[in-house]
Amino acid sequence: MRKFILNFIVLLCAGSIGFAQDITGSWQGNLNAGGTNLPLVFHIKQQNQGWVTVFDSPAQNAFGLATGKTIFNQDSLIITIPLINGSYTGKWNGADLIEGLFQQGDFKAPMVLKKSTAPIPPPKPTPAIIRPQTPKPPFDYSSEDLVFSNADNSVQFGATLTLPKNKTKFPTVILISGSGAQDRDGTMFNHKIYWVLADHLTKSGIGVLRIDDRGTGKTSLGPHPELLTSKDFANDVSAAIQFLLTRKEIDPKKIGLVGHSEGGMIAPMVAANNQQVAFICLLAGPGIAGADIWNYQMRNSFIRPNLSATDYAIAAELVNGMNNQFKYSAVADSVKASMKQVYQQWKQRYPSVIESNVLVTTNVEPYLNLVNQYKQGLSWLQFFVNYEPSIHLSKLAIPILALNGAEDIQVTAVDNINGIQKAIKRRQHPQSKLQILPGLNHLFQTCKSPTQPYGDIEESFSPKALAIISEWINQISSKK
Repeated sequence: MRKFILNFIVLLCAGSIGFAQDITGSWQGNLNAGGTNLPLVFHIKQQNQGWVTVFDSPAQNAFGLATGKTIFNQDSLIITIPLINGSYTGKWNGADLIEGLFQQGDFKAPMVLKKSTAPIPPPKPTPAIIRPQTPKPPFDYSSEDLVFSNADNSVQFGATLTLPKNKTKFPTVILISGSGAQDRDGTMFNHKIYWVLADHLTKSGIGVLRIDDRGTGKTSLGPHPELLTSKDFANDVSAAIQFLLTRKEIDPKKIGLVGHSEGGMIAPMVAANNQQVAFICLLAGPGIAGADIWNYQMRNSFIRPNLSATDYAIAAELVNGMNNQFKYSAVADSVKASMKQVYQQWKQRYPSVIESNVLVTTNVEPYLNLVNQYKQGLSWLQFFVNYEPSIHLSKLAIPILALNGAEDIQVTAVDNINGIQKAIKRRQHPQSKLQILPGLNHLFQTCKSPTQPYGDIEESFSPKALAIISEWINQISSKK
């Protein structure tokens, strides 16, 4: 999971146009964003026979953020924020409550908005939170901020290279982040997860190159961003390998990849086509089909909890059928048309089912909103849901370390570790190691429960997991 970026397209259903004057005001809610409760406040007011909205994200010290259009017509309210993709679809009770579903990227979660009866106080400056593991100078290794480009100079990458001092022929790894745009430090909820990882590895005698994702930090977005897929990001990693080969300090026989989440999907893609890669580490990397991961996440978001097996199966048939349409097209209108057809067929098959009893949101609109949300990233999503990790994993005969947290609710540990094991079994290297780590979440934090908010945990990265990674890399590299 990547840094949570606010982006909303909100559809709030009211009882009738007669309630229009009551929709104005401040609406507050708490969003469970990848395990962290993120408070949000929407301020809606009438202006020139229309409506305008600004919103706040107090936890991110962001206030008065502008939106695009605010449309309230009959029973619907739509608030658009053009710069970022996302949506909130809900139902207004006509008074002081809106129940609905927030969507952003591959993330979805229910969120209830309550109307504030008191003025919202002006924001107070929030001091930066320094997590205990955030690296602090002086460092006992060298650290160099640098830039490099890919082969055709279409993308410039900003990066940091940390190298152990007074050591030669050490292994060097490239960190590959998960889905969404993220800076080189993996900044998320005041955690610097990739910097913490790089700091530990370099102190353990391992060089590390960590890179800003496209469109963040000092890395350019490149041409045609709406067409980018994981395959393009794999090419970016290959460009990073070529850069390392220009550095005299780097041992060309000891270059490895450490990929987290989607990065754990990209690392095998690169290694299967680049003999320069000596080993890979997959942290919460997928071992099952992208469609299976996507549909699992969507079912968790769309289907009501605690259903009978029969009702769950009926609801899952709709959710899976709707979201499977992303496999077949990257054109928004085409995906929407096929979704409408799937929905009508499902309604005909189960005419007696009351949607609100089995689904968090009803009708076809939430799925169409999801298409709108991904309109600039449908190529990426189509690639992801069609991707089979076994295609590249099965080609690898190099050492592989695969770690998954037992409490991960985004890339479930057992299914994905088993998938990786099955894929590499025929050519498995004797030094490969696959392990499920108890008590760890998707970010490899020690958590009290699978749903404990990331931001509520002071630990940025489990010391136990860090030790396993560094010890394994040094062990397999010592034999080269």
